[in-house]
Amino acid sequence: MHIRPKSDEIYLDCNATTPVLPEIAQAVSHTMERVFGNPSSSHITGLQARYILDNTRRLGREVIGAGRGHLVFTSGATEGIQTAVLSALSHARKQGHATVGKVLLYGATEHKAVPQALAHWNELLGIGAELKAIPVDGNGLLDLDFITEYLPHALMICTMAVNNETGVRQDLATLERVIRQHGSQVPWMVDCVQMLGKGQLNLAATTIDYAPFSGHKLYGPKGIGFLYVREHAPFTPLIIGGGQEQGLRSGTENLPGIAALHTLFELLLDTEQQVFKPVAKLNGYREQLLGALRTAFPTLELNHAFEYSVPTTLNFSVRGVPSRDIMDVFDAANIRVSSGSACSSKVTRSFVLDAMGLADWRSQSAIRLSFGPATEQATIDAACQRIKEAAQALWHSCLLLSDTNEDFDSELDGVVQLRFDAQCCYLIIDRAARELVVIDPVAQLSERIEKLVECQHYRVKAVVTTEPQSANSTAAMLAQLVCASGCDAERDNVGWPRHAQADCTIPEDCNLPPEGCLLVGNRRLYRVGTRQPIYLLSSPISPSAQAHVDFAFVGEQEAPTLLNQAVGEQTLICRKWDENFAIATQLHELNQQDCGCALVDIAPEQQQQWLRRPETLVLDVREQQEHQVTPLELPAQVVNVPLTRLVQFIYDHRAEYKDRPIVCLCRSGNRSAVAAQVLSRFGFCNVSHLAGGMALLAS
Repeated sequence: MHIRPKSDEIYLDCNATTPVLPEIAQAVSHTMERVFGNPSSSHITGLQARYILDNTRRLGREVIGAGRGHLVFTSGATEGIQTAVLSALSHARKQGHATVGKVLLYGATEHKAVPQALAHWNELLGIGAELKAIPVDGNGLLDLDFITEYLPHALMICTMAVNNETGVRQDLATLERVIRQHGSQVPWMVDCVQMLGKGQLNLAATTIDYAPFSGHKLYGPKGIGFLYVREHAPFTPLIIGGGQEQGLRSGTENLPGIAALHTLFELLLDTEQQVFKPVAKLNGYREQLLGALRTAFPTLELNHAFEYSVPTTLNFSVRGVPSRDIMDVFDAANIRVSSGSACSSKVTRSFVLDAMGLADWRSQSAIRLSFGPATEQATIDAACQRIKEAAQALWHSCLLLSDTNEDFDSELDGVVQLRFDAQCCYLIIDRAARELVVIDPVAQLSERIEKLVECQHYRVKAVVTTEPQSANSTAAMLAQLVCASGCDAERDNVGWPRHAQADCTIPEDCNLPPEGCLLVGNRRLYRVGTRQPIYLLSSPISPSAQAHVDFAFVGEQEAPTLLNQAVGEQTLICRKWDENFAIATQLHELNQQDCGCALVDIAPEQQQQWLRRPETLVLDVREQQEHQVTPLELPAQVVNVPLTRLVQFIYDHRAEYKDRPIVCLCRSGNRSAVAAQVLSRFGFCNVSHLAGGMALLAS
């Protein structure tokens, strides 16, 4: 199988984690192999370990400007945040402060570890304070007036130095002035995770009480971090029992991780080192990347102002292109970026951009591109070229428009299922006739449909809905699309066209009188019912055979009794709502009869054998643009069938491929699992999927 090797990877997600530098990995390995002693032991081996521990702490103090106060080694920033919150709230409870009217302040764009830690310890300690998010302006900067108003009632305030999604850098000096003017004794935590290596710190010269850091955000391994605690700041150990770290954090120290920090701190303090690039160079990288992105995506919008951001972060949205589509094609091109929000099938927005008051489409389409201070010029050059390749694949798929789109063919033909969450919109496309019908349009997909129509020069025959017409305003919104595609400038084609009311030959499966029919290429689309209709798509018209109902499109008020009269046993029933990714159903399923096959469960080694056999059919269920950027070269036959086209594939091949060995494959294994399950339900009896997807395939 041809997959780009790991060495070809362009990693631009450094705000999530960074690769480990070779010299840091070597320090970890050396410590594990040669300096394996317990720092608490009094023999020579233990003393050698203690030297690394003490010297790392000394170097760390220099890096963050902490000549006074404590520097405590932790498992990472989350532990540091928990310790800081526990310390501040335990102190408040010990002081016997009345909690009525008290608040816990945190920035609205903080990492979720902060408000969740506040909520957890607030409840567990019985504090009963109210959590309040400090608003930010359109640049992501904290509202100083809000802080001024609520700080006199605060038991703690939590802010961050640099935001992990946008790279926005808070003005700590101004924050300190406001905080200490209105709450001189309020414990203040500053999340410094994204600040390390990107700016100067002199924490001992400030009144910041707690500052957590994490090693894996700056070329160290995961599982090691440290916490700065200001001298005389309240402190309660999160982990107790053993007395390590001067009693501030018990448990045997992670010496290999601490040795990694030792090498990192040495690099940060070495004025002659060439590993970490100066700010001017990093600014140049960012400008170069932005130039490539703007060329590739003309509708790109930046989600933060450079003047308030560190130079290693680019957060952007592309109008009309969901972040998932960009991420998937970038991943196929071996570029690693992330969406601006948490990764979840139900999380489609960036809470950070929402807090900044940016438009919905920007929040829903945000992409974060982040590099580190050790990034090389060659990586940036290669990234710019690869971005161009990814954009060309999106143009090919009509997700972007350009002057050359007419030279490409999206290969769409038949029934296409588009989704937004659980809502399904169906396109009936006749490729030869260049005709299209939209069924159950979804507002969030309108721009995508419009691009497809413009790109492929389709004539839109109708935009219909299975809902009452008054309940779906999206169909009316698409009237302009209809007119732009060359149809009559009236609204006849929105909804069920008036010219489709003529009598039509009724399909053999249908025992109900239709409201008329509409020709789409060589098929008829029938409407049954008026208030909440269903739509039936016939088989191709033939003078020698009566038509059957191949597809039925049904809305929320699905009626099995009605469908039993309208469709046949082989009809593919396509729902407007599909929470469980059924893709389509058949009558026997509605009548609670099981006629499918079980999914084949085979070992990974046997799957690899299947992939080497010419008789195997590999369904690459990635989107067309992903397949174009990273095609699969296998002895087995490979066919690109995205989930959007799976229902048409089932219709075309369920008899032909019923017993053929089929392996479904995608980037991560999620989409291929859906496809394999659906195919098994429809009687494909020799189907498996590649768990873990291409991400786990050997190159």
